[in-house]
Amino acid sequence: MEQIYTAIQAAQNQDASGFRDAIHNALAAKVQDALDMKRIEVASSFLNPPAEEDEQLVVQQEIVPDEDV
Repeated sequence: MEQIYTAIQAAQNQDASGFRDAIHNALAAKVQDALDMKRIEVASSFLNPPAEEDEQLVVQQEIVPDEDV
């Protein structure tokens, strides 16, 4: 949030490079937060066994005969 405040101040002071840098920093922080959340999501799904519904779906897919044969 501080980056947005800095960007607004830079825009009011007509400081184009300061505005650009502040917006860049704000976007980089948002991307980093999104990557961190995705990393946590992937790690938790990797470490946890599949849910019972997922196992049943796999079993059902293996049992269904191929109709082309």
